[in-house]
Amino acid sequence: MIRAVLFDMDETLLDRQGSLRRFAAAQHATHQDVLGKLAVDQFVERFVALDNNGALWKDEVYRRILEENGIDSLGWETLLDEYVADFHLHCQGFPGLAAMVGELTGEGRLLGLITNGTYPFQLHNFHALGVAHAFSAVLVSEAEGIRKPHPDIFQRALDKLGVGPSQAVFVGDNPEADIRGAQAVGMKTIYRPNRFWPECPFAHAVCTELSQLPAILREMEAHP
Repeated sequence: MIRAVLFDMDETLLDRQGSLRRFAAAQHATHQDVLGKLAVDQFVERFVALDNNGALWKDEVYRRILEENGIDSLGWETLLDEYVADFHLHCQGFPGLAAMVGELTGEGRLLGLITNGTYPFQLHNFHALGVAHAFSAVLVSEAEGIRKPHPDIFQRALDKLGVGPSQAVFVGDNPEADIRGAQAVGMKTIYRPNRFWPECPFAHAVCTELSQLPAILREMEAHP
């Protein structure tokens, strides 16, 4: 039996791209007097493009947007502080998240989360999804001092859940950090495709919609 299911967060449970767009639109409205020279859609799309799936930290994102548009009456520090403080207010999970979590826990499966990122920023974002109460282990890389794909962070999560790697499955969207990382400690893996990494041929299974996950797990148990 698959006793535990561990998840990545961004673009696996959290619709990060959609959440970024909601936050950026709200921030544009807050600073309409200054940012209004940019149409809201222009600001939002430039914000998301520069972010590049988290590859560029927001201090540089804001610096570039302000410089590109000749804005000097608003500091990037103010915008960054708002992002750190308020992004979680705009976080939204992918469709079917709560129902999927309820189905997995109803089947007696333990749930865990391993996310790369800063602490407590990532923890606040996770709690905003409304499912944290169902998770028995939550690991944020900055707090743990280890990042995926390092095997130790996966093993630490397994230890917290009290299961071995052969009893657990990892669900994530990053082929290297999530799928290779989990496989390195002996876990089976389920891949969540997105526009950054549309495929991962070495994952054990693929989950395009969260509602599919319980059935995928049962199929993996039936054909180990």
